[in-house]
Amino acid sequence: MRTTRRTAAYACAVLLASGGMTAGATTAYAGGGAEREARKATVCEEFREAYARCSSPKKGRTQASYHDKGDKVDIVDRYRNGRSTKVMLQVKGSGIAVFSSRGEERRIIPNNYTDGKKVRLKVCTSFSSKAKCSDWSGWGTT
Repeated sequence: MRTTRRTAAYACAVLLASGGMTAGATTAYAGGGAEREARKATVCEEFREAYARCSSPKKGRTQASYHDKGDKVDIVDRYRNGRSTKVMLQVKGSGIAVFSSRGEERRIIPNNYTDGKKVRLKVCTSFSSKAKCSDWSGWGTT
């Protein structure tokens, strides 16, 4: 960002009028801290197809997807929390199956569902009650 002398002088005048350098610096730091915390936060997303993920700039990401070609669930666990990723897969007419990454960075789980059924999933950062989870993804087909 380009700062002119007039802009810098105005900023200094506002800073002094608001109580000096200490008060201004504290206020600026508090705002920066809130932004830093927001950047660290884990965000979970779900997509229109059978795909969902949770990610954090600090901890990494975990994701799950369902692939009709080969009828498999693909779990990627690069979320650094020392726990296994939890994936719930719902196939219409067959109920909900729960899968784990088992501590592996990537796990592909073959299934054998009847073709043409609707399928969706959700992913959680762990099996803990405090885990962050996505909502259910959009529907795909087996």
